[in-house]
Amino acid sequence: MVGIRRAYGLGISSTGMYLRDWLYLGFNEDEAHRRVFDAVRIHIPGTHRLFANVEFADPNIYSRQDRTSDFTSQSYPPLTYAVTTDPVTGVRDGILKRPATDPLVFHVDTSNEFWQMKASLNVHDGHGDPVPIPDNVRLYLLASHPHGGAAGVGAMPADRGACEYVTNTYRSAAPAMRALLVALDAWADRGVEPPPSSYPDVRRGTLASVDEVARTFPAIPGVGFPTRVNGLDVLGFGPTFGPQGGRQTVLPPTRGGSYQVLVPTTDRDGHDIAGIHTVDIAVPVGTNTGWNLHAAGPRGRDLCSLTGSFFPFARTRAEREANGDPRLSLEERYRDHAGFVAAVRRAADESVDRRLLLPEDAEVLVRMAEESDVLR
Repeated sequence: MVGIRRAYGLGISSTGMYLRDWLYLGFNEDEAHRRVFDAVRIHIPGTHRLFANVEFADPNIYSRQDRTSDFTSQSYPPLTYAVTTDPVTGVRDGILKRPATDPLVFHVDTSNEFWQMKASLNVHDGHGDPVPIPDNVRLYLLASHPHGGAAGVGAMPADRGACEYVTNTYRSAAPAMRALLVALDAWADRGVEPPPSSYPDVRRGTLASVDEVARTFPAIPGVGFPTRVNGLDVLGFGPTFGPQGGRQTVLPPTRGGSYQVLVPTTDRDGHDIAGIHTVDIAVPVGTNTGWNLHAAGPRGRDLCSLTGSFFPFARTRAEREANGDPRLSLEERYRDHAGFVAAVRRAADESVDRRLLLPEDAEVLVRMAEESDVLR
């Protein structure tokens, strides 16, 4: 094909799970032993794999805490890109084990995947000990984002759906995704070193148990913190099923040993400390989380699907103090609308300098801030 030098793969959510399977099963090597994709962008799968290589597979359904937690599209060893020994099962394996044909990998998760798709197991083993990240892999967290959404710097959402709290599905990963695609292309095509991994790490105190994070999350009036995460046990689907798939003869599966699943630690606003802070998280108008809870009822403390939450800041100091809100108000942060726009411009410029935002997208975000109603 004239003019084509590189081939890249992109998988988002379930197709990201598929790409993890693709790499693990060796499909990135063709019949002539050549590399198929030079690089892949794997977006928001956590540590799930799709498991399409299963008799009567239904890859439309996946494991989450509030539904089908033991379904096959699931986190199943091996969980890490590096070849490691899983202390829970004793199995030594890894997703990337074919150096001659393994591609460069950008793996991106949001905060939601740590709650619903066991993303922490990308960087630690089942006992909570850190595991290495291969040299050809970069891991990124979009801090405090839900699983998906649309753009909205300065927006104040109001939708709840089936959830207890207002959702933050207006948070958009698109600008960061575009910048990372440019960086991945430069790495694969010209050898330009990409932005370093930006992902929570147990050694830096940016991953902890749900109980530990609950103790440091700000005491926002009327807000309850989750008490559970989508955990992981060793699932036994019978003797004809294994890491590569197969036939399930035991349903529901038996449960064996448990993995330690951790979530990102948060700052005084309740935002994830680690990861890429997109402009709308770096210059917030409220607290954004990667989790939400089901509205009151029989599932009242379960996680609410793949959505996050939004808890707006008070406008003034007097308003927040009257409500007992420990978070700084909008006026305390930005003083006025012009101060908010200036903060957005600074954050956008910093993101461009770090190659996490394209200049044309920075201009759009600043314009959105200018047109917003924040502190009008």
